[in-house]
Amino acid sequence: MKKLFALMLALAMVLVATGAFAAKITINSTAGDDVQADTTVYTYYKILDADIENPTAVTVDPDSGESTAATEGDNVPRVSYYVTTQAKATALEETGLFTVTKDATADKWYVALKDDSTTGADIATALNAIKTVFADASDTFAQTAPGGTAVKDGLAPGYYLITSTLGDVLAVQTLADITINTKNDYPTVDKTIPETDKSAQIGDTITYTITVDVPDSAVDQIVVTDTMTSGLTFKSITSVENGTDALVADTDYTFAKANDQSFTVTLSATTVTANKGKTISIIYTAVLNKNAVVDAADDTDADATSNDNTVKINYGNHFESKPVTVETDTQKFTFDKVDGADQKKLPGAIFELRLNDTALNLIEVTAGEVYRIATAEEIADDSIAKVTQMTTTGKVITVNGVDGDVTYQLVETQAPTGYNLPDDPTTVIKPATDNTLEVTIENNKGTVLPSTGGMGTTIFYVVGGLLIIGAAIVLVARRKAHE
Repeated sequence: MKKLFALMLALAMVLVATGAFAAKITINSTAGDDVQADTTVYTYYKILDADIENPTAVTVDPDSGESTAATEGDNVPRVSYYVTTQAKATALEETGLFTVTKDATADKWYVALKDDSTTGADIATALNAIKTVFADASDTFAQTAPGGTAVKDGLAPGYYLITSTLGDVLAVQTLADITINTKNDYPTVDKTIPETDKSAQIGDTITYTITVDVPDSAVDQIVVTDTMTSGLTFKSITSVENGTDALVADTDYTFAKANDQSFTVTLSATTVTANKGKTISIIYTAVLNKNAVVDAADDTDADATSNDNTVKINYGNHFESKPVTVETDTQKFTFDKVDGADQKKLPGAIFELRLNDTALNLIEVTAGEVYRIATAEEIADDSIAKVTQMTTTGKVITVNGVDGDVTYQLVETQAPTGYNLPDDPTTVIKPATDNTLEVTIENNKGTVLPSTGGMGTTIFYVVGGLLIIGAAIVLVARRKAHE
């Protein structure tokens, strides 16, 4: 019994515990900043009863009520551990870790370790496998806040198995108050998008990657909830994998779509258990739609608005993570057509917005003033009016929904009446660059037509001059004849 007590005192717990005697168990836990709400339920099972032969070795503070016991020296409590039913004795013996001896005069089966080198983790694992046999001597206690404290007092001396809804398994003796300090292992979640998707054009497909890190202690299902703002439309799940293998829909996980902006992926308890210590990735796509929030500034602008996509996880009924959000921006630019001389706004100029030399389909939101990029669905729907040309009306024109990282060509295809096209009718537009957010394009009025290089109008001047001179000579001759 002395060897059993010494081993249990030093090793027989998965998490660090201090103290002895059966007054109170206190579990202090810490949690990371990613945990928003937490209720961790602990279940204890009394495995072994204990008789303390020298109870004065356990002292109680009269003010705090806390009990303590020496862990070394002559005043270490002398203890005998036992169970009181044949079923429990048999279960312990069948673990292969214990020897069990029946008391000849009472229903007590005394328990000792077979091997002093058995670790506390080994004991906890073995007891966890047979805990249902000890369900008659079990109860629960809980912590209800991240990084909180769970307390169970009034426990009799003995040896206990403690499990938690986060998958903890620990074994402790209660020969005095025990304090366990632990950092709970929660599943964690993150979300990323490629750099190229942080700015996008309306109609573009955005790729998202959700990663769920499954701790070694996880035993319950994980529900991943993804929510987008109205400017994004869920498209499809591309893959769910654990780094080496693809997970199977409706077997390893279930997918449920709440609406175009929200869905859940539920990783079953079996899947979670099978992937302890691994990272599960959920890769999916969404489309930047016509409702996208448009911002005229680049990504470094503190006032910039964006199209948010948020993810969180729930682990069973035990905790909820804080949301993780990624953003996709879409931009706009404006252009103005003016007279090159007096900067008067000019109606009647026709422009195309081109990408890779192809005119883009546009939706005219406000006649002659506001346009936006058409989505693929709108382009495919013949009942929806689209244009590829914008005609100035003497007002500034705004184009919404362009990718801030893409170079566009704004091409003037027709000048206002009485004006010439610029020498270079193409204006390069890259919305994330400040000097192209607002573009002014000048046109100038027509000039004298150029010469062809031949005699041109000169011959008319010469002939006209000769005719005038000849007429003058004739007029003078006639006057002299009359004289």
